[in-house]
Amino acid sequence: MRNFNGYKQTKILETRVDNVNRSETLTILEKKINQGGYSSPFHLVTAYSEFFVQARQDKEFREVLQKADLVVPDGVGPLAALYYKGLLKKKDSLPIQTIKGLYTGARILQGKVGQPVSGVWLFSKLTNMASKENWKIFLLGGFGNTSERLALQLRKKYSQIKVEFDMGIDDYDILNWDCDKVIAKINKFMPEILFVAFGPVKQEKWISKYKNRLKAKIIIGVGGTFDEALGIVNKVPSFVEDIGLKWLWRFAAQPKRLRRIINAFPVFPLLVFREAIERN
Repeated sequence: MRNFNGYKQTKILETRVDNVNRSETLTILEKKINQGGYSSPFHLVTAYSEFFVQARQDKEFREVLQKADLVVPDGVGPLAALYYKGLLKKKDSLPIQTIKGLYTGARILQGKVGQPVSGVWLFSKLTNMASKENWKIFLLGGFGNTSERLALQLRKKYSQIKVEFDMGIDDYDILNWDCDKVIAKINKFMPEILFVAFGPVKQEKWISKYKNRLKAKIIIGVGGTFDEALGIVNKVPSFVEDIGLKWLWRFAAQPKRLRRIINAFPVFPLLVFREAIERN
């Protein structure tokens, strides 16, 4: 199946995801920036395991994902679910499904289910491209003065980069925030890329709500990416992420994220396995 933009699309736990890799994602975004205008911003969502669990019980969030222009698999969890679904056949028995699940687990540990298109990776690639292509970047959100510090860091790293920022508000009630001044600031700057760091789910809902009022070519919710880029939170080593143990690294570094981590593992894989059983 392909979505309305022509990308390969499927579903995980009845929630839409576009099965595109890193190279394809960058090609799509570069094309949208070079050919697109400001009247209809391109909304990209980096969806990790918890998103699919959350979308099962949050209809509004599920609709946000459905309306987004591109939903990429952020993390080995979604990639493994896609890989597992590709192995299954309609008449597979429970033992066969179990064996295929174990085989998928082995492929994860070998780093063979694909490369995640994460917010951290996209931010690194796109800021580098922006410095070379003369694209403007706007950093919105993060806690405290995070966005300001990151803007200063980017200006030191890339002497030619054009970057603006606004911290937004340190508040959980983002969707009821009077953000007219911030929208005006963004629209005056007219960035090619708007990075929004209001935290998972909330930022996607905020982008969807105000997308048509924003003059940006690409809008991406990036969660805690600003903190990782600044070194406030240690980056997950690529080999740890590739073998599906990012959740364990995150738990060791930030035990307070336990609820989200549990949704990523074991809740998400168990739900994927249960869905396969119920369908057969």
